[in-house]
Amino acid sequence: MELNVAAGFLGMMWLAAAAGLPLPLLMESVKASGFQLGLLSGVRQFAMLAQLPSAFLVERLLRRKPYWATAALIHRAIWMVPALLPVVLPHRRDLWPVIIIVSLGVSEVLGNAGTAPWFSWMADLVPPHRAGRFWGARQRVLSIGLLVSAFIYGLVLDEFSGRAWIGYQIVFTAAALFGMADILLHLHVHEPAPVRAQVNTDFWRRIRAPLADRDFLRMTLAMGFWAAAVAMPGYFMGLPSFFSMVYLKEAFGSSYGQASWIFIASALGAILWTPRIGRWMDRHGARRTLMGLMAVGPFFTLAWLFVSPRRFSFFGWLEVPQPIVLLSLASLGVGGAYAGVTLCQVRLTQIFTGQAGRTVAMAVHWSLVGLIGTCGALGAGWIKDHLGRSGAPLLDGWHGSSYFQILVLIHVALAWGVALPLVGRIAEPHPER
Repeated sequence: MELNVAAGFLGMMWLAAAAGLPLPLLMESVKASGFQLGLLSGVRQFAMLAQLPSAFLVERLLRRKPYWATAALIHRAIWMVPALLPVVLPHRRDLWPVIIIVSLGVSEVLGNAGTAPWFSWMADLVPPHRAGRFWGARQRVLSIGLLVSAFIYGLVLDEFSGRAWIGYQIVFTAAALFGMADILLHLHVHEPAPVRAQVNTDFWRRIRAPLADRDFLRMTLAMGFWAAAVAMPGYFMGLPSFFSMVYLKEAFGSSYGQASWIFIASALGAILWTPRIGRWMDRHGARRTLMGLMAVGPFFTLAWLFVSPRRFSFFGWLEVPQPIVLLSLASLGVGGAYAGVTLCQVRLTQIFTGQAGRTVAMAVHWSLVGLIGTCGALGAGWIKDHLGRSGAPLLDGWHGSSYFQILVLIHVALAWGVALPLVGRIAEPHPER
């Protein structure tokens, strides 16, 4: 399991580019529309449907690891595409957003093809009685990797900000290489022999089987609406991305280095809170912990309603935009709470799926979550295009009244009004179930 954590640390160098600030800011630099931003975010969610056919294929294999590694290596290698565009198509910048969306969409399909086998593999590997502590401690180490990666990428992009696309080329090349190193190191992690289900069972019956469990269905719907909720402002596992970062640059002219403070604060929040959240899951149950996090987490995102163009002066020479200071403080809560929600989701899917047929059941869960989450991302893109792409206030004098604040309010409404009540209706499962 130590190798798993070490490999995951390397993978954070990829995730910091894939789910962090470089990708949405690159898209903003090439003048991508709100719809294209929403489509790129939605593709990540929609690609989860690839887990279903992949799960049925994996159940016919004697081992999960070789299949997972093949799909995952190609998935990570494709992230070289943004780095190659300035070399291959330097004069067709109008095509870059489309090529990025299509290529990274293919990458996400391949990545999701390996997701259910990986979760099934990890569920068989980690003992249930200490799963919460393990995932919490692992998340702390991975969040340190994210923090370091975001800091390094911030230095690189700010250093090369006036030199065409060199900064983005360095970042995405490094992300792809470290991402592939994660997969290669993971090949040395032990894989317990999978418990094989009867492969001659009817396809649709296999898909319906886990959904017949009302608690599994409620959990899946709850996490689907949660995915739609966090896609509105553009969060991913508690990390700010897509619309939130583009809005900061549009409305307040924030540099990459300044925006990275918010990303780093979110990663720091995960470092501080996820080990405790893991212990809470073991002590109080994953469902109860999830309810608490869903109840508290969205409160911190309301800080977006109070941003203004003011600047704070520190030490007499350092001037920082008010949104960066305010949102960095709020992100200490958002990062910890939302990373904890993901940990609880992973743990609940492990509990609700038995060893036989686990890969398919997990694929059903994540596919439906992705399908619902796609609606949130596409809806956010539509709102951005129709309510002002510039990030300017909709109400004169109130900078907290742009299209982005509408996305935040929808996020909170979905989280508190739909996802949280659905989790509340789930019976507390036994960890050994």
